[in-house]
Amino acid sequence: MRRENELESGHPPSSVDRQSRGLAREYWAWLGFWAELVVLALAAVAGGYFASHSSGPGDYATGLILSLAAIALGFFRLKRRFDGAPTDWPHFLLVDDMRNLALVIAVFVVLALAGLFIAAAWENGSLHVAGVALFATSGIIVFLSLKNVFDNLDRRR
Repeated sequence: MRRENELESGHPPSSVDRQSRGLAREYWAWLGFWAELVVLALAAVAGGYFASHSSGPGDYATGLILSLAAIALGFFRLKRRFDGAPTDWPHFLLVDDMRNLALVIAVFVVLALAGLFIAAAWENGSLHVAGVALFATSGIIVFLSLKNVFDNLDRRR
């Protein structure tokens, strides 16, 4: 009776609707994966451009590091996709347990301090900006890792 009402009202049956939503979700996941790779490729090209047009101290190194980091991140994302692992960013970048959290905090605090020392050594230019960016990124990763670990602990209770 319900199926007849759905067909008479012009609405597709609920199984067709669920299937089309599933296909749409798969399409957007596929498109999102390739969009990530395009953004990483653009970051790699931008890093190469800035490295080749270096005018100040550290421009070459900063551009080259950006380019190599974007390429490495793209390969890691591609590997996870082919391995069938979860491809969402929190599972890819953040830790899930307390033991690894202690290591992440130690490593990123050292990186943040290195960023501050680099930024303090140059008053302006790309190395100053890169040092500040390293400090800010390290702080963000520490706080997001803390949140992820405690969210996982709350889910397990």
